[in-house]
Amino acid sequence: MTDPFVAERVSIRPGVGLYALFPSLKYTPWVALGEMVDNSIQSYLEYKDELIALNGPGYKLRIDINFTGGEQPTILIADNAAGIFAKDIDRAFTPAMPPLNRSGISQYGIGMKSSACWYSNYFTIKTQALGDEISRTVIFDIKKIISDQTMELDIQKEQVRNQKAHGTRIILRDLNQPIPMAGAASRVRSYLKSMYRDFLKNQEIEISINGDLLDAAPMAWLKAPYWDKKGPTGDSIEWVKSFEIELNDSFVPDPGNTTPPKIRGEIGILARGDTKRAGLALIWRRKVVQGVGNLAESPDDLYRPYQIYSTANSFERQRIIGEIDVSELRVTSFKDAINWRPGQEEEALKKIKAFLNDGEEPLLRMARNYRVMEGSIKDKKDARNTVDGITSATSSLIDFENDSDPLVLDAASTIEIPEPARTDVPSIKSYIKLRPNYSNDIVLELKEQGSDPQWLRVSHDEDGKWTVTVNRDHPFMNSFVEASPHTLEPVLRIALAIGIAEIQGKIAGYSTAGFLRLSINDLLKKYLSSRNDITIEIEEEENDS
Repeated sequence: MTDPFVAERVSIRPGVGLYALFPSLKYTPWVALGEMVDNSIQSYLEYKDELIALNGPGYKLRIDINFTGGEQPTILIADNAAGIFAKDIDRAFTPAMPPLNRSGISQYGIGMKSSACWYSNYFTIKTQALGDEISRTVIFDIKKIISDQTMELDIQKEQVRNQKAHGTRIILRDLNQPIPMAGAASRVRSYLKSMYRDFLKNQEIEISINGDLLDAAPMAWLKAPYWDKKGPTGDSIEWVKSFEIELNDSFVPDPGNTTPPKIRGEIGILARGDTKRAGLALIWRRKVVQGVGNLAESPDDLYRPYQIYSTANSFERQRIIGEIDVSELRVTSFKDAINWRPGQEEEALKKIKAFLNDGEEPLLRMARNYRVMEGSIKDKKDARNTVDGITSATSSLIDFENDSDPLVLDAASTIEIPEPARTDVPSIKSYIKLRPNYSNDIVLELKEQGSDPQWLRVSHDEDGKWTVTVNRDHPFMNSFVEASPHTLEPVLRIALAIGIAEIQGKIAGYSTAGFLRLSINDLLKKYLSSRNDITIEIEEEENDS
């Protein structure tokens, strides 16, 4: 059967110059692979009804990505979408020819070609269109195309037996980029999972990498009563809010655009604070195009604007997460960011912040004030590991047995310490072994005791045991360590150093050895326990109101 649309050759004009440029583009592996995934999704969405009619109601789009190492590493991307129809061959293979239907995820007609050239010097594309009895293969030998100034490529056609088969296979060889292995492969999986979260969580499509299916990244919202500055009030609620705003202040009409764009979404507080996951994801036509790093648990590509997240050490950066549909805005050519028009981003963030600050129980204030109360040390497992790690390191690095001036416990040495208001609060204790067969020379204790005004205490009991106690619920700790849990270890190390220095001073007979610690406690209580960004934020809110 003769296909009247098929040409024996396909034009790639103005491909030569562009193909020479593509390898130097600033892609990441997940963005480059995402360009090819986008083509599969676009094909699926455009012909969804026909695909289901042919395959039945159980049909799902399946995209398989496979990396093969060895002497000739290759990357395979295969789908069971509708394939490339004969009438679309020229447009599919010619750079910068956009699709006729631009209502979907494909926009500029450059993504598949540019990303394939970034990854590879030699790639083949084999496709069979839905309902077609011919498969078509085009080979791109980039070095040869450039050297020969090639303007057209041959199309290899093949009669197929299974006319119900359909889809596209892209095989990349002679790679410009390394095959993602081990940790790099894990990052690619995490990013693609986050990037296509909307499709995956609806179980509408399946994406696999080396045979492993990607699952939808979960989202767990905090359930707790509202916290004001004094503590919890009222009943527990789920802390997530939906919104819709119109960007009318920054809107400039043009002949093709006469209506101000709207953005909508939901923003909430994570059930468990996590500095790697907090952030906003900007979703354009169901694909995350900016902020994909939050559910990928990666420090790259995070969208945490200051208007919402304040400074780097704020509670908001640990707790606030959200997804914003920006499909009515413009996207960059690589679909890796929003192409904001003048004033749009500023207006959007101002209105989102106003929404989050609205009502008697504002979400931003909740994120800032909330404290985890579990009846035990916050994040007990992590805190235990941190405390044990510090005491173990101290024991192994300091050779007290051979020290010319070792710490010798003196039961007569005492230190005047006011008794804390409560002694029945949860604590984590770990012992520093200073001498063989003696396990309790110094104890590092992490205690959660909000009623104690002291950040650091040093005590000496009648059995000869010294204890350096850090109050985990002191305002200083709540302001700085709560917002960034990874800062617990350096703070504990400094506290332990102050404590051991005081113990050495007391043993040496200095009656004023505790003066420095007492002064530090006083300064932290009166002047140094609050973060500047909170004060600035409160002042800004008062000015806005």
